Amino acid sequence: MTSDTDEKLGLGEQAYRRIKEDIVWCRLAPGQELSETGLSEMYGFGKGPIRQALSRLTQDSFILPRARRGHVVVPVTLNDVRDLFDWRLVIEPAAAELACGKVDRERLIELDARCAEGFVLGDIESEARFVKANNAFHMEIARSAGNDRLTASMRQALDEMTRLMHLAHQLRERKADQRREHSELIDALVNNDPSTARRWTIEHLENVRANVLEGIMRFSSLSVSNIVPT
Repeated sequence: MTSDTDEKLGLGEQAYRRIKEDIVWCRLAPGQELSETGLSEMYGFGKGPIRQALSRLTQDSFILPRARRGHVVVPVTLNDVRDLFDWRLVIEPAAAELACGKVDRERLIELDARCAEGFVLGDIESEARFVKANNAFHMEIARSAGNDRLTASMRQALDEMTRLMHLAHQLRERKADQRREHSELIDALVNNDPSTARRWTIEHLENVRANVLEGIMRFSSLSVSNIVPT
C-alpha cells in the first residue's frame, strides 16, 4: 500500500524503504535470495528503482551481491549478534553521557509510556508501534547528544536490532526490569549525571543481549533463520 508520504518520494527511495522494512521485519528472511525481476513483481516497481534500492541496501549491509545470482539478504550469525551488541555498548553509553542535561524529559517519558503499552504477540501493527516507540526513545537520547555521526550509527544499529528481536522471539513482553532501566536512565539524563547514565545504559544493553542470545539458542531454527555459530 502506498501512503501519501510515499507518493512524495522518488520511486528509488520508495523501493528502498519498502524492501528495507521487509528485511528489518524478517518478511524477507536472512539468507533469502533476491532478484531484480522478483522484487519488481513483488513491489510493483520498475527495474530502475529496484536497482537503486539494491545499491543502497548493499551499502547499508542489508543485502549481499552474488555473482550471476542476484542478491541475498545478509544472513545472521552468532558473531553478528555479539558484534552488534559490542557496537551498541561502545556508542550508546557515550551518547547517554553526551546527552546528559540536554534531553527533553517530557518527550522521553511520553515515549517510555508508549513502550509500556506493550503489544499483542503476532499482531504486526501493535508490534510495529512498540518497536517504533522503543527505537524513538533511544534515538531521542542519541539526537540529544548532538553528534550526527553517532545518531546515524544508532539508527543503523536499531534497524539491525529489530531483525534480531524477531529471530530471537523476543517480541513477547516488556519485562519489569526493562521499564525500570528506562526510568532510571531518564532520571540520570535529566539530573545531568553522566556516570549514572552510562551505568544504566550498559546494564540495559547487557540484559537485552542476554535475552536475545537466550531466545536465539532456544527458539531459532538454524535452517530457517540462518543463525549459525561461527
